[in-house]
Amino acid sequence: MNRLEIPIEWSGAFSLEEVIAEMTDEGDPPDYSGEDYGLYQIYGQHILCGADTLLYIGKATNQTFSLRFQQHGREWLHDEADVQIYLGRVYDPKRHSKSDDWDSWKWDVELAEKILIHKYSPHYNSTSISNPPVLEPFKNIRLIHTSNRHQLEKEDNAPKDW
Repeated sequence: MNRLEIPIEWSGAFSLEEVIAEMTDEGDPPDYSGEDYGLYQIYGQHILCGADTLLYIGKATNQTFSLRFQQHGREWLHDEADVQIYLGRVYDPKRHSKSDDWDSWKWDVELAEKILIHKYSPHYNSTSISNPPVLEPFKNIRLIHTSNRHQLEKEDNAPKDW
C-alpha cells in the first residue's frame, strides 16, 4: 500500500471540567470500544502568541479522554488560562476492528498524533517535533479533518506538508 487515509472527526470546544465529567464512555470490557478515545488539541493563552494558541496535541488510546484529562489537570492545565479542548475521534470501519484487538486503530491514532505534532509544533509538546514520524509501510498519509477541527487545516498530507 502506498497511501493511507485516516478520517478524524473533531468536536469541541470543551472545558477541562466538561471533558472530565462527560467523556467517560469506555465501552464494555474486555473490548473497550467506547466513543471517548482518540486525539485531542488543547488551546489556551501563550505568552508569545496570545490567546487561542495551540498548546498541545495528544492521544487517549488506553484510557478515556476523561481519565487522560484528569492527569493533565493535575499536572498543568489547572494553571492555564482560557483553555479550550477539541476531541478527535478516529474510526474507519473498513480498517479498524475488534478482530486485531484494535491494533490498527491504535497505530493510526499514534501515527496521526505524531504527524500533527510534527507539522503544527504545538508549544508544549516535546516529542515528535524535530524528527518526522516513520510512515512505513505507507509512502503517504492523508489525515482528513471533519467537523470542528478549529485551527487545523482540512487535510494534512505527510510527508508532502513538511
